[in-house]
Amino acid sequence: MLAPDLVKLIDDKAAAECGITSLRYSSVYIRQLNEHINGTCKLTAHEIKTKIGYLAGCLTITLNYPMQELKFLRARLCEGQIDREQKFYRVNDLSYINQPTDSFPKAGRLNKAGQALFYASLIVKKDDTALRVVLSEVAAKELDRLNVLRSHQKTGSDLNLRIIGIWDLVRQDEKPYYLSENSFNYCKEAKKYMAQKFDPKLLLAYELTDRFFNDILSREGSDALYQVTSHLSSIFIGDKDKTDGLLYSSVQAKGEPVVALTPKAVDYKLEHQFVCDVLIEKHFGYEFYEPNTTAVAKIDKKTGKLEW
Repeated sequence: MLAPDLVKLIDDKAAAECGITSLRYSSVYIRQLNEHINGTCKLTAHEIKTKIGYLAGCLTITLNYPMQELKFLRARLCEGQIDREQKFYRVNDLSYINQPTDSFPKAGRLNKAGQALFYASLIVKKDDTALRVVLSEVAAKELDRLNVLRSHQKTGSDLNLRIIGIWDLVRQDEKPYYLSENSFNYCKEAKKYMAQKFDPKLLLAYELTDRFFNDILSREGSDALYQVTSHLSSIFIGDKDKTDGLLYSSVQAKGEPVVALTPKAVDYKLEHQFVCDVLIEKHFGYEFYEPNTTAVAKIDKKTGKLEW
């Protein structure tokens, strides 16, 4: 059974929004944003914010999925380290950037310039998939050395994540392997109710918008792309919201889950476990690597120092 708040939200949107107008705006805005990303036109920052704000604020329904016992890998390239062995020595250097400026970090897939987020891959399978995914997310190359941080969700906590593109997957009846059957069936029930209440053109506008978000988050990165995608987290993760982060598909490893978590979620709901020093011996393409773990560091829980 759908939650009463969700039923009311769908009912309110069905009553308030015009299908023809919504479809027209979504189609035009998505075309214009794609042209900006592809370099065939140039939108101002205000135009991008307005168009993304309309699509995400008016033509999207996002659900918080409370998840437990998640495990993560986050990688950072050991470049420019003063140590000859190129290792990091504090766990804070491998977590989110805790002293951002107006321009650092630069705009990324989901963060605006100066906004810190914790990007990581989700450990679901028992093999090295999550490691290969996180290596591909940072574009690791042969002979690169990286330090990889492993973190676990604290016992008894809920990580409230919003899954970007879930309605597109529901439309295609393609359940992500990391999502429970109950959660996916709940989404299918919600989508069925939307189809009952929405004008067909309004439903199409929602489907078009979700397909667009799913698409742009899985594209190869570029400055123009990040000018568009970096607005999403500020809309989907509000200051007064209980959302801890966003879950979406990896770029190189299609269908594999990656996350962008807020610093607050990392501080209160994650425990860093250990760090591995990884040398890339071979990169065959996409997320297919031959990594070699050369050392493992314990983390001093009091000081945050890495003990290699």
